[in-house]
Amino acid sequence: MDALRRQQLIRQRAVAKASLTRMLTFIETGDRKLNEMQVRFEEHSNIYNKFETAQNELELFDKVDHSVDRQQFEDNFFAVKLKSNELLHPVPTPLLSRHSSSHSSSSRHTHVSHYSSTHIKLPVISLPTFEGETTSWLHYRDNFEALIVTNNALFNIQKFHYLTASLKGEAKGVINNLQNTNEKFSVAWN
Repeated sequence: MDALRRQQLIRQRAVAKASLTRMLTFIETGDRKLNEMQVRFEEHSNIYNKFETAQNELELFDKVDHSVDRQQFEDNFFAVKLKSNELLHPVPTPLLSRHSSSHSSSSRHTHVSHYSSTHIKLPVISLPTFEGETTSWLHYRDNFEALIVTNNALFNIQKFHYLTASLKGEAKGVINNLQNTNEKFSVAWN
């Protein structure tokens, strides 16, 4: 492979990598507008095709091993695809954890036995609310942690939305100036 063609392919591959990195950064910043996410995700396969075209030619005709570049790109590509799918098509998960074993009395989480042959429709659990009164803090904290904070199916930005929705009055005023982002949820909750 001549040096000029090799340089062109490496640049073409770098452009695809940069596009994917920008997409990943957009997802991870926490400022996710679903319409914009959908438009960006529609470009996802084009980015892959641009990378693949350059990468295939480099792997076929260049003497240098380019497998590390492929691995890094594919890891990022599938991370973007997974995160985009999770955001654009969230899978509803129950707020209560299900275990077949009995629970200890010290646990703050509600456990429900799971029977595969019987489906029980449980009532919707409303979020607790907190207005800043110290006498209701422990009840609020325990319920909010069990329903939202420890729910691994939720992104921090979603938890932040639930937090602001459940706060009222003085308590809400404490976090009003915080920007609603993934990073700020732990600041707001603490």
